[in-house]
Formats: sequence, structure tokens, C-alpha cells
Amino acid sequence: MSPPTVAAMRHRVTIEAPIDVSDDLGGFMRTFAPRARVWAQIDALGASEQFVEQRPEQLRRYAVTVRWRADLKSDMRFDFRGRKLVIRSLEDKGERRRFLQCLCEEFS
Repeated sequence: MSPPTVAAMRHRVTIEAPIDVSDDLGGFMRTFAPRARVWAQIDALGASEQFVEQRPEQLRRYAVTVRWRADLKSDMRFDFRGRKLVIRSLEDKGERRRFLQCLCEEFS
């Protein structure tokens, strides 16, 4: 993989980490808190429509490339202009700890 150019990493995204907050019934509710703001390259990979509970739901897939970070995990997500891109997998392209390519999904 050739590294992204400075011009390609033109989107500003916020990395959000999950926080589990206990509720009154002994369970928990998952919320997300901002962790860091970084530059990213975002490439659309495709979209599909699914039926969830008898209603159509759009699923969009993206490849989000950021500079390598040791603290980025697959249970996190990106906030991109109010849209939530859920990280499904991470790949250290070239195994050089320079860039991480994150395959993400957005539901709407």
C-alpha cells in the first residue's frame, strides 16, 4: 500500500471510545466519549439495504485510513460530521505502524 498523500487525508474525524454505564436494573447502557480528533482519508466502498424488524435500513461501508495509533480498537467508532462510522476491523497496511485502515459501517 502506498501511503496516503497529505491531500487525501483531508477529513477531520473524532475517535469515540465506548463507555458502559450501569443502569438501575443491574444492566448497562453503552455510550461513547470523544477520545481524539485526527485527520483521515475516507473512501466509500458501497451500500446495501437490509430489512430490520420489517423496515428498510441503509448500510454503507467505508475504508477510513488514519495515522497508526496503538489505542485504536475495533469497539470504537468515528464521528464524521455527525455521522457515526462503526469500526468493524483494523489493518496495519504493510505492518510498518504508519497507517491503519479501518473498515467501517454506517447505518441509517
